Amino acid sequence: MRISVKTAVAGLAAVAMVGLAGTTATAAPHARKEAAAVAPAASCYVHNVSGSVLNIRSGPGQTYSVLGTLAAGAKLSCGSKLDTQTKGQSYTSCGGGTYWSTIRINGRDGWVASECVAFGA
Repeated sequence: MRISVKTAVAGLAAVAMVGLAGTTATAAPHARKEAAAVAPAASCYVHNVSGSVLNIRSGPGQTYSVLGTLAAGAKLSCGSKLDTQTKGQSYTSCGGGTYWSTIRINGRDGWVASECVAFGA
């Protein structure tokens, strides 16, 4: 099951709000700040679940140049599109498909075959 970053952040915000609702009006101001700090900042990572080295390309297709690789089981930060997918050229790795996901490499976006990755923390 894949949970989007937006869903995870919304869920954490709801938990934080429930915690704040239980705070009494006479509580010290710093107690409310501590309750709000319970929700950690959400991070998005792309995990290579393909079982082999995965090419990171300069665009959504196999004809784009290779910017680098992602080792089996390794992770890098999500690219500018977070965990969304973009339709691009077809690929044969991981069962094939036409959807690509962005990944952050050397300060810029790269593209990986969506079927080969999972998103998470």
